[in-house]
Amino acid sequence: MAHANVCECGRRSAIAIGVTLAVLVFGQQRAHAGHEAPFYPSFYPQEIRIETLAPAAVAAGWQKEGVQAYVGEEAFAQGPVPPDTASAKSLDSYLVLTFDSPSGRYAAASIDKGARCEAAGRTLRALASSNASYVFHPYPVTPYHADYFQQFDLAGRAQTQYSASVRDAAAGQNLRIRAKGPLAATLLASSWKSGAGEWDATLEEIRVGQLAQPAASGGLSAPPWIKQGWFQAYLLYAQHLRALATRTWVEATYRRLVTGRYRNATERTNLQRALVSTLVAGCERVVVGYTLRREYFNADYSSGVENVAFDSQSGFLSSIFPRSVKLKDFPWNGWLRLGIAGRPDAAWNPVGGLGDPFGRLLWLSVSDPALLSAPYGGSWIANRASISPTSASGAVAIPKDAFLPEAGTGLLRRLGTGKIAQQRLRYSVVTSAFHDGTLTGVADIIYPYIFAFRWGVPHPRNGATFDPAVARSTGPVREWLAGFKVIEVKTQTRDFGGDLKFSYRVPVVDVYLRHRSTDPWEAAAVAPPWSTLPWEVMVLMEEAVDRGIAAFTEEEAKRRGIPWLDLVRDRMTGERLAALVDQFRSQAYRPASLRDLVTADEAQARWKALHDFYTQHGHFLVTNGPYRLDSWTGDGVALQVFRDSSYPLGVGAFDDYAIPLRAYASKIEDRGDRIEIRADVDRISTFQRSYEIERVALGRATDDADDHDRPQCHYMIVGPSGNVVRAGTGLFGKDGEFVLDLKDLRGPGMYTVLAALYIGGNSVNPEVKSIEHRVAGALEPRHLPLRHSVAIVPR
Repeated sequence: MAHANVCECGRRSAIAIGVTLAVLVFGQQRAHAGHEAPFYPSFYPQEIRIETLAPAAVAAGWQKEGVQAYVGEEAFAQGPVPPDTASAKSLDSYLVLTFDSPSGRYAAASIDKGARCEAAGRTLRALASSNASYVFHPYPVTPYHADYFQQFDLAGRAQTQYSASVRDAAAGQNLRIRAKGPLAATLLASSWKSGAGEWDATLEEIRVGQLAQPAASGGLSAPPWIKQGWFQAYLLYAQHLRALATRTWVEATYRRLVTGRYRNATERTNLQRALVSTLVAGCERVVVGYTLRREYFNADYSSGVENVAFDSQSGFLSSIFPRSVKLKDFPWNGWLRLGIAGRPDAAWNPVGGLGDPFGRLLWLSVSDPALLSAPYGGSWIANRASISPTSASGAVAIPKDAFLPEAGTGLLRRLGTGKIAQQRLRYSVVTSAFHDGTLTGVADIIYPYIFAFRWGVPHPRNGATFDPAVARSTGPVREWLAGFKVIEVKTQTRDFGGDLKFSYRVPVVDVYLRHRSTDPWEAAAVAPPWSTLPWEVMVLMEEAVDRGIAAFTEEEAKRRGIPWLDLVRDRMTGERLAALVDQFRSQAYRPASLRDLVTADEAQARWKALHDFYTQHGHFLVTNGPYRLDSWTGDGVALQVFRDSSYPLGVGAFDDYAIPLRAYASKIEDRGDRIEIRADVDRISTFQRSYEIERVALGRATDDADDHDRPQCHYMIVGPSGNVVRAGTGLFGKDGEFVLDLKDLRGPGMYTVLAALYIGGNSVNPEVKSIEHRVAGALEPRHLPLRHSVAIVPR
């Protein structure tokens, strides 16, 4: 995961840069002569250009073209990588074999699981060493999933069973295989390939991003478990299961996982293991392995970039990338040029558009979500919203003056007495200005709730314009949200001394959830009180759909015979939207759902600001994100940085994620009632514009260590039956070792203790240690049995 040694600043570069920054001279924030600003709002580049460029063109003119990074595709697949070029690797796709033939011995409807599994085994063994273009890994949870540790022993068992041998590889297999896609075609020998219309199984590559494509939906997040291996395995396998009993059990277990119907983290782990084991057991589909995406960036000493954070599954096509990347020749500012293969095809609206790679990269740069996907993990990290440790789980009474939108209308209704939630989260939301100069307020941050309930169910009000795709994307919010209450709006001040003070308005909101999660950040990502769009832009889109001007999604646009809503590039739609804005300004219009939150004067001021923004910039894509859409062509866009003094995040805010670090077990001792683990950790040593990663012994615990720097030891104890009997986090002792508690393992027999060390939020490809621990003469533990809790692998 480590980059080449090209990063100048490494971790904590925000501190080093901050003390040398020039005086702020923008907006309303001005420092008197002699002061230096330790905080610089927004992120490094002053301009980001995204341009459509073919990989061959980029490879031919890497230095001449001046492209600092190429997003989504491998630019040098057909030739040598130029000097001073570095790369980042991320999970790209699964290679799968699916028994999907409508007829024959292995037909999809066949109940002969044994025959399918035997045929799959022969094929996988033959494919195991056939090509270096993919990683052989016959299990759906990979080292690039944060929950790989929880599935480590099961993945290892599958790897051992399907590993190639000389005899197996020579024997080949007698399946007729249909190849889908170029990778599958290169892997299959001509003798394996099926004739037209006749096949036993299909070998194909399935992109991870296509399994659970996150919706743009302004202010609404993707499913919070979107990067977890168990969830992707469910999406990959569930529709191919044949036995009714198996399908029923899988759906019930999936529902338990996504609604938090488990007692603790140990039971959750067992459910995840059981779910994946059951999914793979019937061999209707078999994972052969996975491929990695390799994205390149220019690491030249002067003209290149550094501080390049990326996502373990989406690479540069992630929120963390434009928030971290820095041009080497500029402490801040500079012009960043990004290449991407595909032209922008999807409409540019944040509800049902911006879904192609170009549109996603644009949206990831100009929007600002409440939380960010953890770059090298499966959970979430704070961005514009954070959650309080006083949040509660269990049966939580909802106050009678909390609100919930009415289904079909979005009107806010008081809940009254006697309502119970399963989890309460207290959010602190740091607001800022939108690109049109208006300030984010309470009406903005709760409007996504109103939108989700208004458009999520058919209703006479929107019967003709109901959009099933919007209903699906907003489904998790409606299912989880039980109510919300705005507690207060406080002021947060950063005081750097003298007149250098930055103040922010921070609404504090309690959100009550019908379901729960043992990971509070996962629960927090379902329905955060936040919107990156002003309420009037969301209302404008709704009115456009209601009036037949355009539709949110491509499918509805085709069904209704109207344009797909584009806030930027469709000139005719823009003119009709501008006329609506003028009308709403004269009426001081605000929807009925906001009448108690927005006055007529405030509404009129909002519509005037939107009118003025459109007059100046020619589009309606207004956000409160770090970059503003400045100009566009058919093949590219230019984004200008939004260095407004109200923006709460600044240069260096995400530098800790630029270089994913690792931790290692250096010494393990079984003391009988506990296991002690000493650790080594990665540390970064910088010199000018390069860095080295050094492996050093972990010292004693210190109270002043940053949370990001504190290593963690996750452990899992697998009992003799194959169930996980305990899962947790090891205690870090005063002497600098992790202690894993082995007391009260009451079932006699051999236990397997699995341990993995993490640092810096990096749970990708961990070093996992397996320790055998015997317990004799104890009582069996009492616990609820879990069906299929031991891995069921094909024979």
